[in-house]
Amino acid sequence: MTTQRISANGRLVYYRQAATAQHWDSVWKSQDTERLYAEATKGELDYYTDIFPRHLPKTGKILEAGCGLGQYVIALRQRGYDAEGVDYAAETIRFLNQRFPDQPFRVADVTAMQVPDGYYSGYISLGVMEHLQEGPQLFLQETHRILALGGIACISVPYLNFLRRLKARLGLYGRPGSETLPFYQYVYSAGEFTRILEQHGFEVVARYQYGGYKGVKDELAWLTTLFNWPQGWRVRKWLMNSKWVNAHNGHMMMYVARKAPK
Repeated sequence: MTTQRISANGRLVYYRQAATAQHWDSVWKSQDTERLYAEATKGELDYYTDIFPRHLPKTGKILEAGCGLGQYVIALRQRGYDAEGVDYAAETIRFLNQRFPDQPFRVADVTAMQVPDGYYSGYISLGVMEHLQEGPQLFLQETHRILALGGIACISVPYLNFLRRLKARLGLYGRPGSETLPFYQYVYSAGEFTRILEQHGFEVVARYQYGGYKGVKDELAWLTTLFNWPQGWRVRKWLMNSKWVNAHNGHMMMYVARKAPK
């Protein structure tokens, strides 16, 4: 899929395809759900194995806002959390309701949830808030409303890592005004997204980079050729397992934020 990347105002902006419900239904249909759910039903949390148990409250309701295929809701419930998932991709939610009729999944607009103020103790948003061209404000306003005071939000967005900052300084991305495709997402610096969270009534208590393999591979196209060399698999394996790569060039940044009093 063709992607245009533009460096503008301290962010990286992707233009590709509008992130509609239909787009995500199509993306999730292509996933290996058998493997995904086999791991989820054992409580596996993938990137978030250390993050969620460390930070999410053990009591109260947990919402995954934009749950996609629902594997993290299933895994958290296996671990004893009162978790539920919502998404605007209706076809995917129908699939989840059919496959897991005893699990709490429903269609909802995460910028306008039909629940009382302070209803949730914990909130999860994984790769959702970057997809509104006007910015994450609508998401965060509603997150703040529905979280209890002192509640914890785990929010991840694409991260302007070291390689991306370097390429932006070198002028290796497109310039504003050169895009010809629909807006897809923003890539934020840690400082900018932290400030946005604070402006919406959150205190950031921790940050975690992850997805370093993708964070490097997407920026160094020649690695695809290297991976095809006889020993290229060793480089790929190192990139996928390197804590150093995650710490410096993660594709995503997870912000753990507490709802603070205004």
